[in-house]
Amino acid sequence: MVNVLDTRQLDRAGIIAVTALETDEGIVLFDTGPESTFRNVAAELTRIGAHPEDVRHVFLSHIHFDHAGAAWCFAELGAAIYVHPDGARHLLDPAKIVDSAARIFGDEMERLWGRIAPVSERNVIVLEDLDVVCVPPFEFRALATTGHANHHHVYHWDDTIFAGDIAGVRLGGGPPIPPFVPPELHIESWRESLERIRALNAAKLYLPHFGLVEGSVSAHLDAVEERVCRWSIWFRNRIREGENEAQLMPAFAEYEACDLSAGGATEEDVADYEAADPSYMAVTAAMRYWRKYHPEEVTP
Repeated sequence: MVNVLDTRQLDRAGIIAVTALETDEGIVLFDTGPESTFRNVAAELTRIGAHPEDVRHVFLSHIHFDHAGAAWCFAELGAAIYVHPDGARHLLDPAKIVDSAARIFGDEMERLWGRIAPVSERNVIVLEDLDVVCVPPFEFRALATTGHANHHHVYHWDDTIFAGDIAGVRLGGGPPIPPFVPPELHIESWRESLERIRALNAAKLYLPHFGLVEGSVSAHLDAVEERVCRWSIWFRNRIREGENEAQLMPAFAEYEACDLSAGGATEEDVADYEAADPSYMAVTAAMRYWRKYHPEEVTP
């Protein structure tokens, strides 16, 4: 049975989910949420009749703190932590990503993410693209799916996918949107990753932000890709016109809010999207993408 556990980060419901699956070997988790929400996840596990000690396997979509910040907590309780090769070194020694995140979040680091600690090497299992892990009665296949992050996997079993962030953020009554974050945004890779997911023809798609996708998986993926393309072109045109970061941040915040509202999001939903996926991060990510990969496209 699949259970969606609400981490209630900063006491807000419906922002960051952890997906739990009951197996013959105990509980499998897909992502962990940040360490700051570990007690909330523990309470959610109790709600479904389990405890943190029952978690034997943790499959990380990627190592951003909202997805993997509590991995070390479960590792200390004996869980195996599965991760993309490019993410493994940051689990073993998180100093570099902590420094990078501190430049973005500043004094908010501890409040947002809690304590960041290394995962013991004996608990880390590196998965390559298409590797399969058997946890009876399931077999989980990892698929490398870059575009949001270079260290990103989705996990496929039966007719189900745990899709990480590459398949978008969808909160409340709002539409699915692509979380553009620095430093690894890459539009072409994102579209290729969505095509890999489509090819699986899965009936169920679980998102860390937030939970089981209702309705057509194909339609959801199409909507994510439409925004990947449209948002990237919006940024390209604005950068080409000479707008700088300070100008783009409020402009994109307004553009995204209008897009969300047009897609059915309430004012409360829009605020939740901003909490889950801050719009200012898309500005930094898009500027870096266009200037690094297509500088000729953004020359004024």
